[in-house]
Amino acid sequence: MESFYNFLKIIPFIGGGKFMNENTKIKPDDMINPKEAVALFRLQIISPMLDASPGQIHATAKRLAKKEFNDVLNSKRVSFCERTIYEYYMNYKKKGFKGLIPKTYQNKGKHPSVPDDIIKEIIALKKELPTRTANKIITLLEINNLTEDDFLHPRTVNRILKQYGYTTQALKSKTRVYKKFDKKAIGQQWQSDVMHSIYLPDENGQKRMAYLIGFLDEHSRRITHAQFYFDSTLTRLENCLKKAIIKFGAPGNLYVDNGRIYISNNFKLICARLGIRLRYGKAYHPEGRGKIEKFWQYVQNSFISELKNNHVDNIVELNDLFFGWLKAEYHDKVHSSLGMTPVQKWNQSKDNGARLKYFSPVEIDKAFLHYAQRTVNKYGVISFQGNNYEVDGTLVSKKIGLRYDPFHLEKIHIYHQDKYLGLARIIDLSKQKHKDVESVEEDPIITSEASKKYFENIKSDYQDYLEQQLKEPVEIVNDQVKTQNDKDNDEKKDKEQSSWEIPEEKIEVIERTEFVDLIVSSLDIDNLTFAQKGKLYELWSTFKEFNPRYLTSIIADIKDKTRDYNDNFLYYLAQIKKLYQEKLKKKFQKNKGGN
Repeated sequence: MESFYNFLKIIPFIGGGKFMNENTKIKPDDMINPKEAVALFRLQIISPMLDASPGQIHATAKRLAKKEFNDVLNSKRVSFCERTIYEYYMNYKKKGFKGLIPKTYQNKGKHPSVPDDIIKEIIALKKELPTRTANKIITLLEINNLTEDDFLHPRTVNRILKQYGYTTQALKSKTRVYKKFDKKAIGQQWQSDVMHSIYLPDENGQKRMAYLIGFLDEHSRRITHAQFYFDSTLTRLENCLKKAIIKFGAPGNLYVDNGRIYISNNFKLICARLGIRLRYGKAYHPEGRGKIEKFWQYVQNSFISELKNNHVDNIVELNDLFFGWLKAEYHDKVHSSLGMTPVQKWNQSKDNGARLKYFSPVEIDKAFLHYAQRTVNKYGVISFQGNNYEVDGTLVSKKIGLRYDPFHLEKIHIYHQDKYLGLARIIDLSKQKHKDVESVEEDPIITSEASKKYFENIKSDYQDYLEQQLKEPVEIVNDQVKTQNDKDNDEKKDKEQSSWEIPEEKIEVIERTEFVDLIVSSLDIDNLTFAQKGKLYELWSTFKEFNPRYLTSIIADIKDKTRDYNDNFLYYLAQIKKLYQEKLKKKFQKNKGGN
């Protein structure tokens, strides 16, 4: 597994720069799923095809077929035929990052064509001299008449060595390719960086450096999100990126430097899941990130310099001031190189047809979960970060994947052989957070002046509302107190109901079991878990009058418009009531108009 930990260290680039340098160290907790590592490697191979113009895709594939790549998982340099490379490209275009993940075959790990005595000889030769390559081992076997000529292929030997743990150190490569990209629309490429700012007191009164992490859209120069934190760790970078994506969707490319947080495997995997292609600039050459470097310079001269003459109590107040300054002094001011404000440039691009890539809340949360592996003990229990969890008894002695939020270890998602098996049951929870974020606050607990004023305004508005209610004349109707507003609202509801209400004889009531069976038939699974059935029972009980025909039609519409219905169907089914009522209303209005 050691070669796998070093996997991404030698991948030369994706698009316009290198992944990481040879001195980068990767901790075991920073590992990623091996299959997803293979997918990242394949994405690196087809990267030039994704950048090529429509008429140059086949020519690019032919050029790539003549190159060699560093295959660290098999500890060798490899090449791919044009057909294989084009197959990777088409799988990525059809299914995105998931299309590059290798399939699991039933005979994985087995070598039926290689006798056991030959496997022992291969391992013995490798033990004798660990630096021997697969080609050298094949040559020695043929010279000693242990195998026939061309009986073994180097890939077969490498698979055998990998299976038994006899792999050589990963090859290192310093190959780099640089290419200039023109951004013609918003969302095509963002830049990100970290800036040191000023020292502020934390919640304990200790002075600490505040770091500004930001994301900038290259076309419009708009800051999709930027925020001050007391540290510049991976979790802070993820938090900032998540907020930017929620507001403005995910970019096609993200151009960053070679800082530790940007080259971490977890960050690469998050970007790959969201379809973001990472581009790394040359070390010690910030020219490629000139736009965000220019923004940092403006922040230092226009914002930070003013702070030094004014007292700021905490980091929450600092962010309140920064968000206000960002709107008034940057987004709403004419940019010298654009001739308009960043917001105007952004809106202009949208008006010209630029499309932003948004994700559902479930997809975003799933993309930002961290990954780890554990082996289930004989009691059906796993230990993770000092906590014990119970999993299904069928997983005893098996290695499983864990997906988790480092700030919330009470929820551990279990995967085995790429299948989601639900949440692990907590036995004892001595630690709420991962050790990497043990001393890090998820959200600051200090209340800023801006927040205080916000809640004061809410309280004041509510007080005005109560006073207004006391001034209104009241009327007793059916033993209930009715104000004038209540009477107006009742009349409005009666009018709306009479305009589209469905006659009682046309309502079809669906039984609970029929409702659950209908949902199960829409999924690619045979049975629901107890928790999933409970959620469906709860949904059915809140709105029992489902017309089966309309319900089937709504589910079909949801499946057609979403990519993750099977994985997150409970999230989408929660919207059924609203969609169902809208469909009934349209149906009734259509029938009424026809009459």
